[in-house]
Amino acid sequence: MNAEFDRCIRELPKLMEQLRKEPLLPPNDLPSIPSQGIYVFYEDTTPIYVGRSNNMRRRIKEHCAASSTHHSATFAFKLAKMQEKGAVKRTDNALAQDPAFANTFAQKRQTVSKMCVRVIEINDQITQYLFEAYAVLELGTTEYNDFWTH
Repeated sequence: MNAEFDRCIRELPKLMEQLRKEPLLPPNDLPSIPSQGIYVFYEDTTPIYVGRSNNMRRRIKEHCAASSTHHSATFAFKLAKMQEKGAVKRTDNALAQDPAFANTFAQKRQTVSKMCVRVIEINDQITQYLFEAYAVLELGTTEYNDFWTH
């Protein structure tokens, strides 16, 4: 096995332990948080969505900002699609232009804004990438996280 990959894989459980010890924070009132790393949205104390970013403060706020589009509030958009019957059969662009769906999307951005987040700093991009997938599996957020590419 590649030594660098092996080092990253061995680090993942330690990072998960560290993540679980981090405080839950409101997404609209983030104190000083690291720029790069992994963030997890929680509904009460249940983790439901894992993300990664090299500008976590901005990215977390984008998930719930009223001005965010389906490109930047992807978690809220996914929640809205799951609520609306038939939404999955339509393209994201078509949904984004539908006034009725826009109301559902706005409600879901508001829902996300009331959730808490937990963050962990991970500057190494390979480790960050691997930990995102590990956290999704470890925290059981596969209902809301997927790794389909565009």
